[in-house]
Amino acid sequence: MMSRIIQLLFMLTCFLLFEIAPSKAKAQEILTISLKEAQDYALINNASIRNSVIDLELAGKKIWETTAIGLPQADAKVNYQHLFKVPELTFGGDYFLATGLPAGIPLTSDDITNEAVYIDYRQGVPIPLGVKDNTTLDVTVSQLLFSGEYLVGLRASKVYYIMSKQAKTKTECDIRESVANTYSLALVLQSNLEVMSRSLQNLNKTLGEMREMNKQGFIDITDVDQVELTTLILDNSLTSLNRQALAALDLLKFEMGMPMAQDIVLTDSLQALAGDVSLEALTADGFRVADNINFQMLDTQLKFGKLIMQREKTTFMPTLAAVYVHTEKFKKIDFDFTPKDVFLLSLSIPLFSGGQRISKVQQRKLEYEKILISKDHVEQGLQLEYVNARNEVMSAFATYNNVKKNLELTQRIYAKTLIKYREGLSSGMDLMQAQNQYLAAQSEYFNNVYALLTSKNRLAKLTSKQ
Repeated sequence: MMSRIIQLLFMLTCFLLFEIAPSKAKAQEILTISLKEAQDYALINNASIRNSVIDLELAGKKIWETTAIGLPQADAKVNYQHLFKVPELTFGGDYFLATGLPAGIPLTSDDITNEAVYIDYRQGVPIPLGVKDNTTLDVTVSQLLFSGEYLVGLRASKVYYIMSKQAKTKTECDIRESVANTYSLALVLQSNLEVMSRSLQNLNKTLGEMREMNKQGFIDITDVDQVELTTLILDNSLTSLNRQALAALDLLKFEMGMPMAQDIVLTDSLQALAGDVSLEALTADGFRVADNINFQMLDTQLKFGKLIMQREKTTFMPTLAAVYVHTEKFKKIDFDFTPKDVFLLSLSIPLFSGGQRISKVQQRKLEYEKILISKDHVEQGLQLEYVNARNEVMSAFATYNNVKKNLELTQRIYAKTLIKYREGLSSGMDLMQAQNQYLAAQSEYFNNVYALLTSKNRLAKLTSKQ
């Protein structure tokens, strides 16, 4: 308990050291806020809550991203091609029979003997195998027909969404507890401040009376000095306590996600919050580990780990996809045998990976076993934490009732001692002793109220009864 109080005082000190300069903007209206309103405000505006909402949206987008892998895919590609030299194809030349005879005169054997006839060779016309500049449009449509890795990945993305949702719930539980504890701390400091202010007023009044009595010779100056010293000490404590109370409000606004310039007034009373603590309501249904958000997150993590292991196993399975390709050329050559439309089925079969896939499956299996061990360990730890939290609440509740009675007793003693002192039946030392006894009881009371409320908040968070 003392360690938690020290941590909170350290946080308050940090707020005092790094206090933000007062805003020059127009003063805002004072906002009255109850504990429930503060928690509801924090569940909307706290930075961690807002980030968890974004994380949940990202998880939803991730599901669609994974789902889209199995939907039809279409791509279009435009290529421009320039050939510096177009390749050509030729089938050789032709041979023709030629003579020097006039047209219309028949050919005779003498003409052949006299070599009046000869063979003429003519080179063939080359055929271009392309065009110098061309633009090609390719449209590809594909559809994944079967992939074990895809099917498992789709299930894993949905489990991941559940994990993100549970993480948001856990953040909300943490924020509720944190705001409740800080709200209670602020009330404790404010209540203590009110008590010390009244005590200082009474002490100043008593000091004035003692100075008059000293002037008349009824009491010694030492008694006056003793009361004055106590007054100075109490005034210094009041100044320090006032700064702590302001810092607690700043810390509360920070946890709520509220602007620091906004002035707030807490409407719930410390006594009402302490009076609402019901041991029967907190412990009526016992403790079910399955209701705890930490256990639920670990259980979901176990499911996710199992799917990751199954995903590695699917890498041994084949993948089947259908692909359709349409090609359109803006310039065509005469002898173009490239088909415009092509349909194909692609079957990818993993054969051998040197043991890499087996090693990955074994790694995921070992990681899954670690989560199993952690789950059992966390379950036992939560059971132990519940027992300790329940005992802490019961102890704090019993101490609170005793301290409350002690406060009432010291308050009556101080009031009677003050009356006796004014009637001359008690000394100044007796009055100071009663005053210090009352202030010590008041401080102990506030500390125990805060201990009761924080232990109650811890148990409520553990049993999901916030």
